[in-house]
Amino acid sequence: MKVTGCLKLASTFYGFLTLSGGATTGLGIWSQMKKSKTDLFNTVDVATLTTITSMGGPMLIALGCVLALMGVVGCLGTLKKKRWMLLVFFVIVLIIFILQVTMAVLILLPNNVKEKSLSSLEGKLVTSLQKNYNQDTSITSIWDETMTKLKCCGYKGYDDFTNSTFVMKQSLYPAQCCGQDSPCGKDKALNEKVRGCIHVLLDENVPISGALSFLIGIIEIVALIVSLKVYQCLGHVPNFPV
Repeated sequence: MKVTGCLKLASTFYGFLTLSGGATTGLGIWSQMKKSKTDLFNTVDVATLTTITSMGGPMLIALGCVLALMGVVGCLGTLKKKRWMLLVFFVIVLIIFILQVTMAVLILLPNNVKEKSLSSLEGKLVTSLQKNYNQDTSITSIWDETMTKLKCCGYKGYDDFTNSTFVMKQSLYPAQCCGQDSPCGKDKALNEKVRGCIHVLLDENVPISGALSFLIGIIEIVALIVSLKVYQCLGHVPNFPV
């Protein structure tokens, strides 16, 4: 009876794990749909765009799908009393937990740390902005659309425009640098303190928060303990200290 109760409890937990994986996948899809799209980085570096702005949502989707699948494997392994299924479950969830902690640390790093790693991208974008804004129609359109949509100004702020041909000719900054207020002089842009587009993009593309990462980590730890308890109930791992 004790073993039967243990297996029923474990099966219930694995069912909960499957539902949690489905919910995590749904959150990842929602965050991808909600995320603002921009072609700004495509003007200089497509690979960097993919790396820095697409980590959170896809990571949640992949994590949710794997957790849901592992929940099914764990449940089947428990009901069918298949030792190899429980072993697969334990190893894969342990690997997921380690990778999740690593990715969460990278994603939740302060923005100033991330910006240092993007110094080459910053140089390319600022140079492109200063030379081509209001000179190249396509690049100007992309910058205007990005700044309007994200309510930002320049790469890191209004000062990116200071040495541009646009400001040198007109002594004015884009209206987005003054909260869409025109004409936009340097003093007004300084007072408005509109954030740079990279700051907005980095902030909005971290859909996995520390609290969510912590919660999923707790579930994974419990899943590992449950899998060991099932082994113990089945007599395959006697006296395992958990």
